[in-house]
Amino acid sequence: MAAQKPIRHILPNQSFGDWLKQLYRRRETLWFFVWKDLKVQYQKPLFGLIWSVFQPLVYFGIILLIMQVSNREIEGTQLPFSVYLICGLAIWNFCTSAILGAVNSMQSNSGIITKSFFPRFYLVLAPVLKSTIDLLIVLVICVCVALYFGQLPVLESFSFIPNLIILAWFTTLSWASVAASAVVWNRHFRHVVPVLLYAMIFAMPVFYVSMNSENIGLQLAYQFNPIAGAMDFLRACFGGLQPKNFFLLGWFAQTFVWLTIGVLAFRKTEKTLADKV
Repeated sequence: MAAQKPIRHILPNQSFGDWLKQLYRRRETLWFFVWKDLKVQYQKPLFGLIWSVFQPLVYFGIILLIMQVSNREIEGTQLPFSVYLICGLAIWNFCTSAILGAVNSMQSNSGIITKSFFPRFYLVLAPVLKSTIDLLIVLVICVCVALYFGQLPVLESFSFIPNLIILAWFTTLSWASVAASAVVWNRHFRHVVPVLLYAMIFAMPVFYVSMNSENIGLQLAYQFNPIAGAMDFLRACFGGLQPKNFFLLGWFAQTFVWLTIGVLAFRKTEKTLADKV
């Protein structure tokens, strides 16, 4: 019996508009992937809830302990350090979990890719949506930590939420697309991506203030990072320093560039995905 050929149904010269229409028409499949991921994690709701908040809380406790033992203080946060830290960890955890989920999704669903047709971009989009639900849970923890330290949400916080969502969600989706494409192109990147992601906690202003650095180039590199911008907007919701419009334009520009790179990279990978997974 001849070996079954991979099912592709991916047009070599499909326009971007047709690609988006295809994503919309087959959206029921997207919800299936999201539901499958949620069912695996929340099969036992209590353990699923604990797992959603376990990683950021562990880092939260370790960093606080190190700061207390070393008697170090972070200046310029305009917030209690605990509130500043948990806000940074919330965005960082969302970003890393979504990207790792997208990378793992390409491997765990390899059998489906070669046997049935569906928009392959769902394999990236579903983990990001699932991680969004985890983010909402962690944001509740941020509110509890802020209230414990007497930091009430500011009245302007609702106006910060759209900027926060755009910067964090679309940048994470873009990076997840690039990471998934890299892993398909070369499987060795599967071991590189986690190392880079966990190094992000030191490369982003999660537990320090980037503007405290004396290196101007380093300050600009941090300030023009969209994920760092999302952290600043979340902190601004609790009374932190509101980001300047100049930086906001830079963050939006970076998000657009990353989104373009991510979509183009994945669309190119999508055409030969069934042969490489």
